[in-house]
Amino acid sequence: MIRACLLIAMLVALPPALAEIHVRVDPASGVTVLSNVPPKPGLTTAPFSPAVPLRSAAAASFPKVDPHTQQERDIDRRAILENELVSEQKALTTAREHGADDDARHRHIANLAALRRELRSIR
Repeated sequence: MIRACLLIAMLVALPPALAEIHVRVDPASGVTVLSNVPPKPGLTTAPFSPAVPLRSAAAASFPKVDPHTQQERDIDRRAILENELVSEQKALTTAREHGADDDARHRHIANLAALRRELRSIR
C-alpha cells in the first residue's frame, strides 16, 4: 500500500520535472530570462541546455581584487567581527545577569558560535 502511494506521488510529480525551459535575452536590459512559459510570438528563444554555463561571460568580466587590497579588507573584516564578538559576549553576560529567558541566552550563544566560525574562516 505504501509503495503504491509513493508510486502515485512520483507519477504526479513527474510532469513538472519534464517541463520545457525557455531561455531568451531581454533586448531592453540584456538580462537572460529563464521561463517555463513559452514566449509571445515574435520573440526568439534558444533551447535550454544545462551543459552550457550561463554565467561564463559574467565570470570572465568579474572584477579582480589585488592581493594587497584583499588583505586590507580581510583585516577590516576581522576587526569588525572581533568587535561584534565582544559586543555579543557583553550581551550574553547582561542577559545572564538580568535573568533573561532561555531563548535570548541561546540566541546569544548561537551568535557567538557563528562569529567564531567566521573569524576562523578569515585567511
